[in-house]
Amino acid sequence: MLRIAAFCGVLLALALNLSFTGAAHADQTYSVGMKQIEFVDPKDNHRHVAFAMFYPARPQDSSATPLVMPFFANLHLYQDAEIAPTDKKYPLVMFSHGRGSNPLYYAWFAEVLAAHGYIVAAPYHYRANTYDATIAYLANKLWQRPVDIGLAISFLLNDPVWGKYIDPDRIGIAGHSQGGFTSLWIGGAKVNADKYLAFQQGWRNNGMVPEYLRQELPLDATPALNVRDARVKAAFAMAPGIINAFGMDEVGLRELTIPTYITVGAGDTQTPPKDNAEFAAQYIPNAELNIIPGKVDHEIFVNECEDEGRDEFPEACVDAPGVDRAKIHAEVGDAALRFFAAHLPPAGDK
Repeated sequence: MLRIAAFCGVLLALALNLSFTGAAHADQTYSVGMKQIEFVDPKDNHRHVAFAMFYPARPQDSSATPLVMPFFANLHLYQDAEIAPTDKKYPLVMFSHGRGSNPLYYAWFAEVLAAHGYIVAAPYHYRANTYDATIAYLANKLWQRPVDIGLAISFLLNDPVWGKYIDPDRIGIAGHSQGGFTSLWIGGAKVNADKYLAFQQGWRNNGMVPEYLRQELPLDATPALNVRDARVKAAFAMAPGIINAFGMDEVGLRELTIPTYITVGAGDTQTPPKDNAEFAAQYIPNAELNIIPGKVDHEIFVNECEDEGRDEFPEACVDAPGVDRAKIHAEVGDAALRFFAAHLPPAGDK
């Protein structure tokens, strides 16, 4: 998730410019609600954790129309809709977005899961998202990502509303790019202390970064060494990277023992499969790897774009000739449903 950051600034209007139109998928088990919530870290009142919730919904008005976001197409969401009541609790899938991105870019993926009985919670990673980003969190304090995930899980489980609907024994993680790396990381894979420190040192020595910012980059690998959250029972990683650069080697990958699914485009130019997804799958015990054939690049996992989006942001929205993003999304969504159904079955299947 590197080039997509180019259109982050324009999408600042996204949260302020939502409208309604369209109709829901005919084959959805549930309508899908979307709500934005946030809280303050109880241990650090300067640290706000915001995230988007996608969930099985019962729209208050059956004539209401789904939410649509500027630049994106084929999404079917009801803003702030009532959650669908259930006799059994829903499984929870956390989602980690790419570097400098935000959860709404992956609403299609969350919608697929929520439509089939999952609650999806996707943090805006602290100081590493579209609306609030600094080099310290984008390229140094990467361990804050699993911290965000863990804080959000705890908040939801203890929340008097959401806690009633979430099964604490059925929690998974999914993510794209740096978020895919986060999925492996919080699931149990470890980074090598010396290699992670070298990664931090590389940014401290990077002369392209202004000196005053470089001096704010810590040289301390300790917080990155033990970020596993035992509440997470399954990991679904899309184009994870950059595996070796972040210090996750063969030894560290073998520590990931929960069920793991990794998928990537064969033509990914930002996280080339051989050095990232394939490398990770080779050493993660029993990992399942799917390489999407053809000229499928890194941004394939982002929402489909409408005409204006393709015109304004071609690098993020326009795929190579012959690549069908809608079809690939359907295939990836089906794979995610099969994977999570096997390890975190929906309420009716438990």
